[in-house]
Amino acid sequence: MTSVCFERGVEIAAPSERVRDELSDPRRFLGLQPFLVEIEEQPPAGGARTFAATERVPLLGPLAIPSRLRVELRPDAARGRVAFATRAPLGVRLRGAFALSEVAGRTRVVESVELACPRWLRGFVVRRAIRAQETLLANLKQRLEAGPR
Repeated sequence: MTSVCFERGVEIAAPSERVRDELSDPRRFLGLQPFLVEIEEQPPAGGARTFAATERVPLLGPLAIPSRLRVELRPDAARGRVAFATRAPLGVRLRGAFALSEVAGRTRVVESVELACPRWLRGFVVRRAIRAQETLLANLKQRLEAGPR
């Protein structure tokens, strides 16, 4: 098993409460995370919002394989963050958080990720995870700056 950490950030012209609400609702990840195609919310577990999801992982061009995920979200308004943990097939695990801070009437969102996976998958998984993270943050910014839901 090998582990890699990475982080990206974005500033969004929206209040932090709205950003936190968006990142705390499993259903709102459709359209944010580029590979997700289905979300099924599960009963809460230990204070976390949990959901099962299906993503289509691109292999070569339009060729993609379905992958089932189990995700936990832990919103923490007092600390200004939404933590997450994701379990994917083949031993792929992601842990991290979205940290939110107010900056001159805008919200700074920094997503930190620790990704663990078997060494033989590392190149494939890390590249796609970083690209998905960048796309998620860009989609979040676009969605929230477009106006009220």
